[in-house]
Amino acid sequence: MAAVVSSLSPGDTGKPFTAVSRASAMVSHDWQMLGAQYEWAEIHGVTRGLPHGYFADLLGRAAAAGEQLGLAFAALRDGEVWRDARVDDASESRRSMAGRAMAEASGLWAVSAGHAAVNVVARVVRIHSGAAGLDKKLRWTGLPVPFDAGRTANLSLNVETVKHLKQAALRTGESALVDLVVPLEGLTSNSAWTALLARRDAGYHRLRPQSVQGGVPSANPWAADQTVGALTLSASTFSTYLPPLLEDVVDETAAGFEALVSAMRIILERLPEALRAAGVPIWRTP
Repeated sequence: MAAVVSSLSPGDTGKPFTAVSRASAMVSHDWQMLGAQYEWAEIHGVTRGLPHGYFADLLGRAAAAGEQLGLAFAALRDGEVWRDARVDDASESRRSMAGRAMAEASGLWAVSAGHAAVNVVARVVRIHSGAAGLDKKLRWTGLPVPFDAGRTANLSLNVETVKHLKQAALRTGESALVDLVVPLEGLTSNSAWTALLARRDAGYHRLRPQSVQGGVPSANPWAADQTVGALTLSASTFSTYLPPLLEDVVDETAAGFEALVSAMRIILERLPEALRAAGVPIWRTP
């Protein structure tokens, strides 16, 4: 691979910012900046009976989500540069492999940002005493212990977890807490996001298709021959395997990323009112 990809950058061409890309970058920035307020938030949290470190942990997760979103943003832009690059035939394999690598890296960081976001939302909802029923569903023993690295304390973004959060928020009777969960509900059912997850799963722990033509197929090469009642394997001088198109992979990642950005933008807008509804007003609300 090192012989094919000597660098993951096609040069110094870069990619100019547009109004859309600036807006996406600001979502990352604004989530990261929440971390700068953790000391102020800690004081509010402790005076209202929350465990010491609860808001440092919560806003630390929010800041981490913002940084991961920013990494996904940067990697996607690099993937788009490779997608749009014009190379000679001898460099096509390098273009395909490098561009796909950056697009898939973007997807990995996007999924990580989604996991961080659902942990932020869950910790806000759980502050409300009416959401205590969430403990049984998530195997918690009360308010999550700040900075707990255990598996049950760190949620994954999926349909089941979001369903439990939505139900708990509804039981509080606070519409602001329900509204905080709704963007995640929409994200987990978004076709662009689920496609990004499927691509991530293939690369993470399944059979990832190779990026070069002539590679090993991603499906069993043996086929049933009904005429003889046996399996047959066709052999040829050249492999018929075709890799995923770089354009498709990058465009798929971009769509999933934008779905995540949209959800995180709405969550951020609704966070002050949700905290007020949970009983810990950290920021002023309109």
